Amino acid sequence: MSISISYSATYGGNTVAQYLTDWSAYFGDVNHRPGEVVDGTNTGGFNPGPFDGTQYAIKSTASDAAFVADGNLHYTLFSNPSHTLWGSVDTLSLGDTLAGGSGSNYHLVSQEVSFSNLGLNSLKDEGRAGEVHKVVFGLMSGDSSALAGEIDALLKAIDPSLSLNSTFDDLASAGVAHVTPAAAVAADIGLVGMQDVGLDWAMVA
Repeated sequence: MSISISYSATYGGNTVAQYLTDWSAYFGDVNHRPGEVVDGTNTGGFNPGPFDGTQYAIKSTASDAAFVADGNLHYTLFSNPSHTLWGSVDTLSLGDTLAGGSGSNYHLVSQEVSFSNLGLNSLKDEGRAGEVHKVVFGLMSGDSSALAGEIDALLKAIDPSLSLNSTFDDLASAGVAHVTPAAAVAADIGLVGMQDVGLDWAMVA
């Protein structure tokens, strides 16, 4: 199964690299590190939780930017290897205004880009060196380079002429991407909220 990308027509002329760089700068660094964790502010949340689920989502502490990771995710907290996210990630959705949580699915009111069929997998024993941890913690830190590397490899596996420097419209022409229907975006408006994770934990690099 090959990577599939859904994007807002607003970003059709942007390259994947440009978009990831701009989104990361807007999201910033939530400073989710030991001694800096503030419950309900820079912890994010799992669905259903508290430390496992089919989703992990977090909103920026500096803007409305947010992302949702879908897959089969587990967080070790203090178990060895401590503070490690592992499991699998199939889809990463980037945009702003996080909604859902507290028993319902997370989603983005304004979903800009979604990368599906990523096929990211990490074993618990890999610790923080696992690709799932590196990609998700990277996004939390305003660094999309780990995700960019995974996407670039997946695109080149389809066609060596495709890369992070391809525009979303170019990828659509190649059959790898498609524009998100406006109706689907509008249907998400409402249900704005954030799951309250009242536990002190830190996903460290």
